[in-house]
Amino acid sequence: MQFFLKPESGPGLLFSILNEQGYPAYEAAGEFTPLGCRCTLRTPGGISVARMNGVCLPNSFRCSVVQGKRKIQVYLHLGASSRVPVRFRGVRWRFRGSLVTRSFDVVEELPHSHARVVMTHGRCWNGSGDCYAVTAARAEDVPLALCVAVAVDSSVQNGCLQPVPAG
Repeated sequence: MQFFLKPESGPGLLFSILNEQGYPAYEAAGEFTPLGCRCTLRTPGGISVARMNGVCLPNSFRCSVVQGKRKIQVYLHLGASSRVPVRFRGVRWRFRGSLVTRSFDVVEELPHSHARVVMTHGRCWNGSGDCYAVTAARAEDVPLALCVAVAVDSSVQNGCLQPVPAG
């Protein structure tokens, strides 16, 4: 399933998320500040499907994502010495790609050294303008995958991964 994340600048709306046909499928509502975030992934009818809460620390962003009974932790780290820019807890996911360019995929580590692609993420230009394409392999992973995309895109574009001045 493919979705398009279109950044929004309206009050309380971070992203419009369109389906493959270009119709609204979800929206990421909330706020992302230099100190953290509080966000809800909801349907166009206002039904919440996932929640995300996070905190910005110097050169990193940590957030919890909850979808029903599923809960994951996402740790983003931007630094020249970081070999693993994104880590997950609560799922057997592994990040592959570039955090800075926002071109990446997430794979699930399976037994016997196998891996399954959970999602891909990359910049695209379509009828909706400049946006990011997210493809999720399984329907049950869509809300978590979209929240991971929102966390990465918001933290990079809003400068959350910059040190917060003290004092």
